[in-house]
Amino acid sequence: MLLAGERRRPAARAHAGLPESDPTTTLVVGHWDYFGSGYSSGAALLAVAVRYRRGLEWQLAAEGGC
Repeated sequence: MLLAGERRRPAARAHAGLPESDPTTTLVVGHWDYFGSGYSSGAALLAVAVRYRRGLEWQLAAEGGC
């Protein structure tokens, strides 16, 4: 059974004008696009929540709790 990506790969390759896949060669991409870095707003919110929770755990441990 083929995965979804494996079924779409030949069509995407043809659409991009790329040659057929050959296991004895290496495809080199000569153009890169930068899409940015950092957290999305949801991931940033999650990271802040985790950092806050960890701070509380460290503080509680330092005070002799749990």
